[in-house]
This record gives sequence, C-alpha cells and structure tokens, in this order.
Amino acid sequence: MRIDVIVLLLLGAHFSLTVFAPAQAGKAMFYWPFAHDSKPILNNIGGLLKVGESIVTSLLGAVAGLSFLAAVITLFGWVIPAYLWPVLVIVGALASILLYILYFGIYSLVPIAIDAVLLWGVLVQHWTVSGLRSS
Repeated sequence: MRIDVIVLLLLGAHFSLTVFAPAQAGKAMFYWPFAHDSKPILNNIGGLLKVGESIVTSLLGAVAGLSFLAAVITLFGWVIPAYLWPVLVIVGALASILLYILYFGIYSLVPIAIDAVLLWGVLVQHWTVSGLRSS
C-alpha cells in the first residue's frame, strides 16, 4: 500500500508541476496536462508564467507540487515529522483540485481523480505514516 500511495503522490506532484514546464501549444496530453496555450476558465485569474499574468496558477502549482513531494519525503522518514503528513496531503490535494478546476478540461480529470483518492485515503480511511510504513 505504501508504494501505491508514493506513486499517487509523485503523480500528483508531476501533474501540478507541469505548470512550470508546459508543453508546446496544442500539445497537452493526459500525462502532461498544461500547454503554452492553456487558458483558465475565469479570465484575469490565472495564466501560465507570462509577463503581467496573475500568480494564482504558479502559486497553486507550487503549493500542490511541493506539498506532495514533502509528503513523499515524510513517508521515507526524512526531515519532516510524521504528524504533518496528513496536512501536507490535504493541502496538496486541495491546491491541485483548485488548479485543475481553474483550467478544467478533459486533461484535468486524471489529476482530480488522483487528488480525490488521496483525500479519501487521508480523511475517510485515516491513512497515517506509521500505518503506511507497516503495510
């Protein structure tokens, strides 16, 4: 189970951090959901790293990606205390969901599904670092 959760967290980080390295215009794929021509559904709220654009997209992508990566590090027992793990997963998943709602489209479905599974695991199944390390 631990390996499955690590894979989900790494996928969540990957999807969220593609904001910082978008594909060429028109080349978004299910495994690389952002392209240079990606546009938010609400005007003047987001934008992909262009001069004069809002920082909302960058902030959501960074918070989600770094939270997921920190959660992986926590599962390995490095640096970050285990009691912060659920908070990191919840913050990462919520930031990612907001990011993909802002850019909602067909390529948003897989990242949102991954976030939903992670939230379900933490909030409903009460996944913990100690429980995942023993499985």
